Amino acid sequence: MSDPILTPLYNQIIFMDMITIQSDRLKKIGTEIFKAQGMSDERAAFIAETLVEASLTGHDSHGVSYYVRYSERIKDGFIDPEGEPAIAKETPTTALIDGRWAPGQITAFRAIETAVEKAKAHSVSAVGAYNCNHIGRVGYYTDWAAQRGVVAMMFVNVGHPAATVHGGKGKVFGTNPLSVAVPTGESKPFLVDYATSVVAEGKVTVARSKGEKIPTHWTRDKDGKATDDPWAIKQGGWLLPFGSYKGYCLQLVSELLGAVLTGSRTGPDPQKTPPSTNGVFAIAINPEAFAGLDEFTRNADELFAHVKAVEPEPGARVLIPGEPEWETKEKRMEEGIPLPEEAWDGIVSLARELGLDPDRY
Repeated sequence: MSDPILTPLYNQIIFMDMITIQSDRLKKIGTEIFKAQGMSDERAAFIAETLVEASLTGHDSHGVSYYVRYSERIKDGFIDPEGEPAIAKETPTTALIDGRWAPGQITAFRAIETAVEKAKAHSVSAVGAYNCNHIGRVGYYTDWAAQRGVVAMMFVNVGHPAATVHGGKGKVFGTNPLSVAVPTGESKPFLVDYATSVVAEGKVTVARSKGEKIPTHWTRDKDGKATDDPWAIKQGGWLLPFGSYKGYCLQLVSELLGAVLTGSRTGPDPQKTPPSTNGVFAIAINPEAFAGLDEFTRNADELFAHVKAVEPEPGARVLIPGEPEWETKEKRMEEGIPLPEEAWDGIVSLARELGLDPDRY
């Protein structure tokens, strides 16, 4: 049980209980939830897998809580459970994909799969996607490419404004994540994956669901003041770009590549429906066109070994990007995934509304 906090919204003391659910159970119930809403068995299982994987790696903001959110968007007609992305433009090394409002993960996977195929054939490729729903954890796709021997980058714009710009006030851009993954040999996979805001908006949502306060450098309230209240962003507040102007610059890179280059909705666009669009731009590089895959992975392993051998500051650890996620995954595969009881109750209620028996799973 978490510490009690005073919530300004309700002006009362609340406690949030946490429960632990095994990943297999979450995958099964998620698959059945999406099947009950018109998805094929294969598609439903894939969407559930990506969301459970996010929770397993500690990215709870993009995890199984989206069972409920995606279901609301299916009900409202924003996600077409049977939608099929289609290539709108194509060259031997590029493609532009119309997501046709299919589940975002289906469009994003089509993009990275196409990028990898083209890079394998032509050394370097770039693939964009528009008319795309929320794709979940961006690192899922770049890591998939890296496991197939390809360096991958993905830049994503979020058409739902939540963050301000450096030196500015108010919601201007989405959290605009980016990810880079490279193939490795014996080392743990290298994976950079983060929002260009201080945190993903979903992390604030997780804090609300747990009844926790947030660090004061995450958000500003409606008056532009620092706050530890996770409800402030719902009451006219906004997220900050990470690293001051450096995060702001990357924020614009994801906006330019993910949205402007692909023809997707930009953050400042006044159009508000669908509620959360993603513009996707993926770049894939085949190491065989350069040093060669074997030499690249061998030298990457040596580089990481040198980095890991650096003497840490007292109380610190030297980590390779992606390492915390793999450690969290190993722990949660064994012990289960912790969820706020409120989040689990929402999943159970949704399952019952769809005529499913959660106890079966």
